[in-house]
Amino acid sequence: MPSKSFTIYNASAGSGKTYALAKVYLKIILASPQNFRKILAITFTNKAVNEMKHRILNSLYEFSITTSIEEASPLFNDLINETQFTFEDLPSLSKLRLKQILHNYAFFDISTIDKFTHRLIRTFAKDLKIPQNFEVVLDVDLLLQEAVERVIGKAGDDPGFTKVLLDFALEKIEDDRSWDIGFDLLKIGKLIFDENNAEHLNHLKNVELGDFLKLQSHLKSQVKTLENKIVELATASLDIIIDYGVEFKDFPRETLPNHFIKIKDGNLNPTLLYNNKLEENLIEGKILKATIKNPPLELSPLLLNKYQNIKQLIYKRGLFSNINRNIVPFALLNAIQKELKIIQEEKDQLSISEFNTLIAKEIKDQPAPFIYERLGEKYRHYFIDEFQDTSQMQWENLIPLIGNAMEGEDELGDTGSLFLVGDPKQAIYRWRGGKAEQFLELATQQKHPFTIESELVTLPKNYRSYAEIINFNNSFFQSISPFLENTLYQEFFKIGNQQEVNQKDGGYVNLSLLEEDNAEQYALETLATISKCLAQGYTYSDICIIVRKKKHGSVLANFLMQNEIPVVSPDSLLLNGSPKAIFLVHLIRYMVQPTELEIQFEILNYLSEEKEDRHAYIFENLNHLETHLLEEYGFDCSKLRQASVFDGLAYAIKIFNLIPNSDAHLSAFMDLVFDVEQKYGSDIQSFLDYWDKKGNSSSISTPENLDSVQIMTIHKSKGLEFPVVIFPYANSNVFEEIDPKLWLPVDKEEFLGFSEVLINKKQEVKEYGELESLLYDLDHQKLQLDAFNLLYVVLTRAVNALFIISSNNLDKKGDYNPNYYSGLFIHFLKSKELYEQDKLEYEFGELKSVETKRFSNTIQKNIPYIYTNKDRPDFKILALGGILWDEGLDVAVNQGNVIHTILGAIYTTADLERALQMAIQKGFIKDQEKEKIKAIVKRVIYHQDLHHFYETGFEVLNERDLLMDNGTIQRPDRVVLKGNHATIIDYKTGERNAKYHNQLNTYAESFSNMEYIIDHKIIVYINTEIQLEYI
Repeated sequence: MPSKSFTIYNASAGSGKTYALAKVYLKIILASPQNFRKILAITFTNKAVNEMKHRILNSLYEFSITTSIEEASPLFNDLINETQFTFEDLPSLSKLRLKQILHNYAFFDISTIDKFTHRLIRTFAKDLKIPQNFEVVLDVDLLLQEAVERVIGKAGDDPGFTKVLLDFALEKIEDDRSWDIGFDLLKIGKLIFDENNAEHLNHLKNVELGDFLKLQSHLKSQVKTLENKIVELATASLDIIIDYGVEFKDFPRETLPNHFIKIKDGNLNPTLLYNNKLEENLIEGKILKATIKNPPLELSPLLLNKYQNIKQLIYKRGLFSNINRNIVPFALLNAIQKELKIIQEEKDQLSISEFNTLIAKEIKDQPAPFIYERLGEKYRHYFIDEFQDTSQMQWENLIPLIGNAMEGEDELGDTGSLFLVGDPKQAIYRWRGGKAEQFLELATQQKHPFTIESELVTLPKNYRSYAEIINFNNSFFQSISPFLENTLYQEFFKIGNQQEVNQKDGGYVNLSLLEEDNAEQYALETLATISKCLAQGYTYSDICIIVRKKKHGSVLANFLMQNEIPVVSPDSLLLNGSPKAIFLVHLIRYMVQPTELEIQFEILNYLSEEKEDRHAYIFENLNHLETHLLEEYGFDCSKLRQASVFDGLAYAIKIFNLIPNSDAHLSAFMDLVFDVEQKYGSDIQSFLDYWDKKGNSSSISTPENLDSVQIMTIHKSKGLEFPVVIFPYANSNVFEEIDPKLWLPVDKEEFLGFSEVLINKKQEVKEYGELESLLYDLDHQKLQLDAFNLLYVVLTRAVNALFIISSNNLDKKGDYNPNYYSGLFIHFLKSKELYEQDKLEYEFGELKSVETKRFSNTIQKNIPYIYTNKDRPDFKILALGGILWDEGLDVAVNQGNVIHTILGAIYTTADLERALQMAIQKGFIKDQEKEKIKAIVKRVIYHQDLHHFYETGFEVLNERDLLMDNGTIQRPDRVVLKGNHATIIDYKTGERNAKYHNQLNTYAESFSNMEYIIDHKIIVYINTEIQLEYI
């Protein structure tokens, strides 16, 4: 165990980090009976939490039954060698600790970072002024869509707002983009949930829409001024050429004069103007044809000065235009943020992405003991796994807690400890706040969050893969690391790719370079690779296809399924991939839009699948579908319209016999319908709104025991391993981004009080100025690191065999491009002197055959679908509590309670029918009991001495809480008030009892204290006869 109390483990892929963490964890909990209560272990996913818990508990169990050194596990032997424990002590001590943990399991604290922050927020809910019972929103897309819809919905109400939205739509049309502003607002709205933007958005809190519009107007004015100045300078440049007696044709290809003419004509696109060597030639004085004799020497410096001045102004105009292009979405970001807050307050919701920001605000200045006190825990030892994925804010929130444990001593004089485990090469969640730099700064001791110095431990050996795969990855990443523009990243990639091999000799890597870089070729090569693996004894379930983009996974899944390869992929599990589920959705749509021919066609198209003349069938029944469904299938559309969506669809499933056998997709679809009904309401429109927004991404859970090829993205594959990995489409652009943005600090005075603006990140930003160029380069380097990290993750998932399918992508000169993955692979082959332009397949090692695993042909149970419609014969309502729980309660007592409840719902005699109907709906009474109960109730409310208390003209308090002098709460059955006069009525069953008198007298006393005159105190005994007792 490292001697330092602050240890950082640099754990490359497959290096046994879980083993290392488990060993340290076990040392701490074995040392003292209560130590397991003082440990907080944090990791990134629920899967990792379960794996860690299982490893600890399983290890303790194995230790407890170990009887000899020979059968002892490596972890057991390590603990004997590295601690004071003896072989005789460890089994009994492990058994004791296991028992202590299991008996106090709630204190066995291994959780995800989100779960821990959730607990903190629940603890500080009152301080944060949020509801104690808030709902955590994991899927923020629906929340954001609702907020954007509300923002757009304001068009027409607020003139200023309407103008902004209209101008934005028109501006998009002018730029030849879709007028749909909703798309842009959704895109920019996602910035709100990105932790990386939290600090920037904070600056906008108090900025109003008018402030943005002022800035927009100011920038437009500045752009106009700059354009006039640019044209003026371009015209002056052309005049200089003429004044020196030089003709335009004296310039090579007339390039320089044409450059100034373009600018004079208003062509101010910097990408087109400065994609040449004009400036370089001007600096060198090479601007005129070599045949020109005695060229004027002053001409070049003069034109260079004009050229550079114009260039500077054009890029300044570019900056202003760039800012202006983002002003409206930027301004509406504030409006979206405000609507989100309103929606969340209305629904008592909190999105998971807000957790860290809320905690940062609240606990930043709180002393650690206070936080511990509120949590009810005092942790002394912290384990943080996957530290490279921990966001900056999450880390800063933990620092005061960890610092308190490490820098202080407990009652025994012991200090706490911190163990960080991570790998900067696997940091692929920057968009969620995880930064490789955070790990690098701690590991290289550039940052010191605590007074305790850290110790860096590198786990040297790869225990996952076979030797050929380890050596290939070491060699490949060493070869391409110099392409990383940041030297710190370079160094870590070099050091981190020197993994030692284990005892697993052999392994296989295959690198294919396709001649044609298209989807069909990738699909064919993937299919051929699967066949090759199957021929060597691998099963479908041994193979995982990993892709960078979801769309590539969809293409491959469809192609492989067409070729009868069993596939489990996000697409194969989507609910909208089930024709039956889609048929049910169309059926619901038809209820809302019965005249829509397209919907009618889809329904008939599904029903005609097994009919001979499908077209004739569809044509005949279009426009009178409802009649056809009733006559042909006995399906009554009115039942679907009147019922809740869930009941209506259950009815449809039964009538159309959609589930004769088990159907996972349809069962999951009905589960989804039920969930939507619970959250958003049971009406048709609520379900359709949800389906239109989220239906495309709803899926069923992945079964684990299927013999199928898996397809997943690189992000999904992180932390997993597979015997065979196939990596097709291995030709991504390293610097590929979708509509990237940059936050740019600006001068407050020049930009009317704004300290930051949002701009599009594009190449020209480098020319805006030094600061802009620096920000662009930093972001560019991070983007490059993320692309290399993705490549590292995918290439380190394989155990036995790795297949890379890339492209032989060369330019006309035969050069490769290192900005693409294919270029990096070709560079590696060239560095090893293996590359030949006509050779398209490279092998490392040998693909050896393996013993075929026999899949147990477990007969899948056919689970019948359980219908929930009330019309089925086995449906019964258990109405009364006694029957429901089978407690054999006295019938008379139950009846008395029911009558009591019904009388509590009656204010005047006119309420009798409504109260009885309520009792039937709630299951208190059955239909056949109604008349009997009604007769009893009527005898009370129409009793000759009581009936006037059930007439109109009184204020009636039924079952109202009454706060007594002593602080207790009483509840009289009925109090009838008229002016300052009160009559108190209490209903009883059974024998008369003197204690009831005290009860009524207590009620009366309270009303007397409220200055009411008590007219009557009546006890109504409801038995076979109605008897009144006046007190």
